[in-house]
Amino acid sequence: MVHSNTPHCSSSNLRTLNLLCRRLFVSTLLFWNFGVPQLAAQQPPHRTLPIAYIEISDDARYEPLKASERIVLRAPHRPYHGAVVAIDDAAALARVTGTTLKLERITTEPDKLVAAIAEARTKHGIALFLLDLPAASFAGVASALKGQDILAFNVAAPEDELRRTVCAREIVHTIPSQAMRMDALVQHLIARKWRDILVLEGPEPEDAAMTAALLRSAKKLGARIAAHQRFKLGNDPRDRDLNNPALLTAINRDYDVVFVADRDLEMARQLPYRTVRPRPVVGSIDLEPEAWHWTWDRNGGPQLNGRFLTKSAGSKMGSSDWAAWIAVKLISEAVLRTGSIEIAKLRQHMLAPGADGQTSSIDGAKGLAVGIRPWDQQLRQPMLLTTPLAVVGTAPIDGFLHQTNRLDTLGDDAGDSPCRLDKR
Repeated sequence: MVHSNTPHCSSSNLRTLNLLCRRLFVSTLLFWNFGVPQLAAQQPPHRTLPIAYIEISDDARYEPLKASERIVLRAPHRPYHGAVVAIDDAAALARVTGTTLKLERITTEPDKLVAAIAEARTKHGIALFLLDLPAASFAGVASALKGQDILAFNVAAPEDELRRTVCAREIVHTIPSQAMRMDALVQHLIARKWRDILVLEGPEPEDAAMTAALLRSAKKLGARIAAHQRFKLGNDPRDRDLNNPALLTAINRDYDVVFVADRDLEMARQLPYRTVRPRPVVGSIDLEPEAWHWTWDRNGGPQLNGRFLTKSAGSKMGSSDWAAWIAVKLISEAVLRTGSIEIAKLRQHMLAPGADGQTSSIDGAKGLAVGIRPWDQQLRQPMLLTTPLAVVGTAPIDGFLHQTNRLDTLGDDAGDSPCRLDKR
């Protein structure tokens, strides 16, 4: 007997097959006539959301720091490319929400700063700003922005007074404050059992502000000040006690670490390995608390550093670059979550605390999620403890506790801050 592999085809089977074919044809026809237009109608209309990056010309903060014409100690750069990287990262928004973020770079004279912001607002409809400005400019800018439907991000000025005294509802601070930096440093010193600190303070206003933040952190966290001395730069033999590293560090009381506040680095660069006692030097040199460092190799850090190198023609990513990047990311995340480009809705998403009292948080590529404090609108964030070639630790450090958010062990907590925007 021969068995055939050909399936048996009865008339009933043929009728069923024909019915299925007709149904498939009708379904396909309905999809092309009605389904595609309906799907197209669901796609959001294309929108452009402009963001202005505001800077002043001839900004002294970006002049190379030189020991002489041939020795450049530091060559700071503007954080513009951090924002550019975030704009590129947000390109997927156009596909999901129909929104493209557009960065407008505006360079102006210091005395025309307020007018430039006003023109960007009135003539170009820009309501979101990244402020790359020195601290002295913020009081006038805050006054001009007061009551306007604007949200500006401070990406480069760490001064505590901007969070405490200026205290503007229209300004968010993504760069860490001096208080946050010094709290991170003192937490690290205490964790290492280096509680006794010799403080050396330079002659510049920035040195005084940094020292004041360090003294405040030491009192807050339980470190001890072995001595507090002011140094004087120069080679005048009459000032040997004020300009000689050995004499400055030859105090009667022992200490675990030398903290130096020196904007110009003239004293700071002479201190390591020249102290009377073999002690580490921290503050303006060797061990510094930063928002970002180019050697950070966790939480997506290498990828972010790589994208920045591509955009910045080889410059290494630093704290202000990260602050500009995260400011744009806050905006893009708010657009994604709200589906809107209205400034009021974006502000509500970023700044309004939820039932737990915390504002919305996002990934900042530093481990713990970052979010904005309601009381002074400072971005709470982890800090990196950095040497020139490595990240040696992060803060907050285990053992430093907070009742609601560990990140609030860094900087002004709600009960300590004179700025209470959440109570207004």
